[in-house]
Amino acid sequence: MKSSNGKETEPILLEGFVVHIDTAEVKRLLGTKRGNGEGPNDRLEGVIAESLSLARDLIEPKGIYTVTAGRLLPRSKVFADLDRVAFCICTIGPRLEKEVSALSEKGELLRAVVLDSVGSVSAEAAAEHVDRVIQAGASREGLKTSCRASPGYGDWDIREQASIFDLLPGDRIGVSLTGSFMMVPRKSVSFAIQIAEKPIRMRSENSCRNCDIKDCPYRLVE
Repeated sequence: MKSSNGKETEPILLEGFVVHIDTAEVKRLLGTKRGNGEGPNDRLEGVIAESLSLARDLIEPKGIYTVTAGRLLPRSKVFADLDRVAFCICTIGPRLEKEVSALSEKGELLRAVVLDSVGSVSAEAAAEHVDRVIQAGASREGLKTSCRASPGYGDWDIREQASIFDLLPGDRIGVSLTGSFMMVPRKSVSFAIQIAEKPIRMRSENSCRNCDIKDCPYRLVE
């Protein structure tokens, strides 16, 4: 992970890794309550277990990242003052999404919704895996990393998604970008991480905890 001279490193491809799918996080996305005695019913518990098992056969986690000076991200000013930033794209592939669509077409709406939530958690887990790889590389150099920031959060314009795809060959992991700056497959995540002795605090950090919607069913529970 060398880019102290301000040049872009060759993209690093990560594949064949296993992700942990957090059941509690799946339930949070589904809006089930915790800590007040309320929980999913037996049917939902069964569908969640079934979806977790199915997802393990459907997901194909992959990631790709590069480390460069922030000013070298095309058309972006957000990271211009940062010397070293890792820009990343990761995905779980298209198979789970296709199964969600098939379930919806058959009228299996509960299974479709649950499997879709499992896919979202899996994509986030893939991003966390890439994050840990970058952290480990930084640590070997005596450096630290910031939290992840993604286009569309905080003050990072969603349109700069295109800048990441200019910098990284998303097609190497099967990810493309639509004209509205959405990734395909949908269960994909792009993000940036600063690498430094004293990383800055990204504006998107803890965005869920800082949200003003106190009764949101998806809110993180402390």
